[in-house]
Amino acid sequence: MKTLLVAGVGALLFTAAAAQATTPVQQFASRAEAQAQAKLGAAGVNLNGQSVAVRATVDGDGRLNAVHVVSSSGSHDTDAAIETALRKLTVANAPPALVGGAITLHLGTGAAEQPAAR
Repeated sequence: MKTLLVAGVGALLFTAAAAQATTPVQQFASRAEAQAQAKLGAAGVNLNGQSVAVRATVDGDGRLNAVHVVSSSGSHDTDAAIETALRKLTVANAPPALVGGAITLHLGTGAAEQPAAR
């Protein structure tokens, strides 16, 4: 009985560790979201507690292109400022699976990553 219990606990721990592992695309998305938040702050863009989703394509150097807001802050001016601020964002080490593909960054309150490789 002890052997089964120990084996069961080991399997649960392995499953939990595997669930916490992140893919290179998820790691890139996390770095991109953190850098985007910092860039917005430096540009004086205040989301006022709102969540915003931004979609962009990623080039081989990690530069975000064709940046556009897909889930609005509720303010046209804020959305335009977000797009302008993030237009020149480059995030190092873009994973090959994402190059030429698109990524959606969730910024602001309740931000969560949802990268989408091509």
